[in-house]
Amino acid sequence: MKPAIILAENESRCLLFSGLLQTERSAHWRDALPWRQNEIRMFGKNHPEPRLTAWMGPAYRYASIDWPATPFSADMTRLMETIEQHALPQKPFNAVLTNLYRDGQDAMGWHRDNEKSIDTQSIASVSLGGTRDFLIRHRTSGEKWTVPLQHGDVLIMESMQDDFEHSVPRRKRADEPRINFTFRHIQTS
Repeated sequence: MKPAIILAENESRCLLFSGLLQTERSAHWRDALPWRQNEIRMFGKNHPEPRLTAWMGPAYRYASIDWPATPFSADMTRLMETIEQHALPQKPFNAVLTNLYRDGQDAMGWHRDNEKSIDTQSIASVSLGGTRDFLIRHRTSGEKWTVPLQHGDVLIMESMQDDFEHSVPRRKRADEPRINFTFRHIQTS
């Protein structure tokens, strides 16, 4: 399957494999993962994250949230190996952050996956369940892209974390749950 090119600028590319995993069942993953709702600190106050999350991979910390090392399940290994065949990362994926957006009120603000421990050459995002907009914004020019990610879509971000931000905004009419897997390589030493 040949991907659609969402953007290509210098070394940064965003690729979309539409429907690559359309036979994957989101209900299976809703039941299989140990979801939790973390608290994040913003403007001096703690707030519940507007989504549920799960983690598999080496110990990891972001935004004052600590994840212990958690081995991949057999199902997650299968999913990761399928994604690696299309993403072709320079370093194999060894971690996945999974987000469950329960409805259109669950969201993710503008951010970059640019912690020092993340290899930003290739980050792969898998969407299952309801369609949600994935927004990309150039940090300097402000140019924006809107990518409606549907069930089974796989989005690959290559070397984008320096110059681009992304988000999943609230959408009043989005009433179906959506699960997003973000595969990445975490440096462990």
